Amino acid sequence: MNPQERPSWRQQSPEVQQQVRQDSEHFRKCLDYLREHSAGEHEGFYGPDSMTWVIYREPVILLGGLRAILLQIAHPAVAIGVAQNSNFRGDLLGRARRTYTAMYQLVFGGLREAMGAAKRVHSLHSRVNGALPAGAGAQGEGRYRANDPLLQRWVLATLIDGAMVVFETFVRPLSIEEKRRFYEESRLAAAQFGLLPEQMPPTLEAFYAWYHEQLDGDALRVEDTARELASLLFNSPFTRGQLDELLTAGLLPQRWREAYGLAWGPAQQRAWRLLKGTMRRAINLTPPTLRCVTAWHQAQMRLAQARGARPTVMARLLNTLDSYVDVPFSIRPVAAKAPTADRD
Repeated sequence: MNPQERPSWRQQSPEVQQQVRQDSEHFRKCLDYLREHSAGEHEGFYGPDSMTWVIYREPVILLGGLRAILLQIAHPAVAIGVAQNSNFRGDLLGRARRTYTAMYQLVFGGLREAMGAAKRVHSLHSRVNGALPAGAGAQGEGRYRANDPLLQRWVLATLIDGAMVVFETFVRPLSIEEKRRFYEESRLAAAQFGLLPEQMPPTLEAFYAWYHEQLDGDALRVEDTARELASLLFNSPFTRGQLDELLTAGLLPQRWREAYGLAWGPAQQRAWRLLKGTMRRAINLTPPTLRCVTAWHQAQMRLAQARGARPTVMARLLNTLDSYVDVPFSIRPVAAKAPTADRD
């Protein structure tokens, strides 16, 4: 069923409407948590001293996108929800761009912008619900919804782990203290998804104990729907080719690499080692100012303006370009501050 064909709010069953109302009330508590624990009006949820900014300013993090999606749709309810509600079959590029724009707004946007993005994502997810085929999931009532805490926690977990895996693979190792800081900051990411802190494992160690239990358990499995979605992902005009499969295979755990039938023989393993080493050297030879995503530069410009400082040349250049053309990895152009009138 296409999203355009789904029943309107007034056509939903009373039970579904009641669940949506409960989810909305719960999300209001999450918004309160975000306001209370955000870094500041101009800093947004995280701020420049956060590990989240350090990790997500690297454009290479986006290379973990297919890895995250394949792990997410290994949960049958997630796979069915995506298949029934997503329009990526006909608009994969548009969907990806909207997803990454929202992500950068949540990470690098000012508080007002980030809160707006969180509300839009929650509103979109509120319309994603439907029936599960027999045996497709652990939800007893045979239904799924995108705002189900069980599904939200799994989707978020793939993003938390994936960001650290990709960063360590292509940029540098993270210390255990840095990983703990990043996971602690993920409580804000959880609230953006509609999860309060107590709905997440309390520590990094507890998170990985739970996460690996999920990866090794029986609740996740690659079924026909997941295989169909994976085939569509790997055969789009934007992801078709051996490079995307090699990147995804190299980043996936062995069980899931095999479950999706991704080649991983001696030739692929040699190519992976060469690719990983070459990319890591190239990234570390490139100054951060030149390699960081546009959204990070826009956040730096917003902070400089708020503090009465002059933004960097790179921030001003990218921000100006984004006013005329669609610059990749952007949130939106930062309004230029009006010049102060000269005084006699």
